Amino acid sequence: MANKSIWSRQGEIPTLADSCQALSHWFSSQLGQEILTQQLALAQPLVERLFGYHLMQAGVTSAVDFGACSRINHRFRLSACGGQQGAAVVEFEQLPLPSESIDVVVLHHLLDFSSHPHQVLREAARVMIPGGHMVLIGFNPFSLLGLSRLLFSGGAHQRGNQLRAARVADWMNLLDLQAGTIERGFFRLPLQQRELLAKTTWMERTGARWRLPWGGFYIIVARKEVARMRTIKLDWRGDRKAALTAVPSSPRVAARQRHQKR
Repeated sequence: MANKSIWSRQGEIPTLADSCQALSHWFSSQLGQEILTQQLALAQPLVERLFGYHLMQAGVTSAVDFGACSRINHRFRLSACGGQQGAAVVEFEQLPLPSESIDVVVLHHLLDFSSHPHQVLREAARVMIPGGHMVLIGFNPFSLLGLSRLLFSGGAHQRGNQLRAARVADWMNLLDLQAGTIERGFFRLPLQQRELLAKTTWMERTGARWRLPWGGFYIIVARKEVARMRTIKLDWRGDRKAALTAVPSSPRVAARQRHQKR
């Protein structure tokens, strides 16, 4: 069953492929370009400090390249629909990639507009290597941008899930992804006129200075944690056999072991 936002006035959420074209058009508007500019400014230093061999970027528009600043040589893009320059068309609910093969995954609003956001997140976690990182960008429903859908529900960015950052972090935890600090941006009024947007820059400065929770979008950086194996030293003079034990390195693994001991 499709996930529905608490703010949604729509019935069934359109498929990700159907949403891409409308979203690409919206991101080319004055408001969309301002949001992309802020997202890029916040995401660049986060992506720049991540290392590895392979970087996968997947999003709803090709208007911005979050991997351009990365030091990783092999970078590629995936999309749910055709028309995005340099992107291969795939189904994100079933990625055509081997497990544990990607070092850095960047997801740009995929969960917001997918009919099965949890499965999309699960597949992205599957292809990540142990110790790999995910950079996830999503719209915040508890923001001026999110609340605008109560009055105006016709925009492409207003149709979808718009999941809370805390909920996405909980999903990540179930998939052994440990979410770090959450960055937020775009605290101003969601206006399409550039002149009016410029007059509300003080709201941006205030929100960023005090790290207010109602930014229009959030960025979550998560690391994939796995159970480490530790060799137990043997007493060769006794009857004890070799054994390996799992040392929990994620909340999910630790919780499972505590439950089994009861």
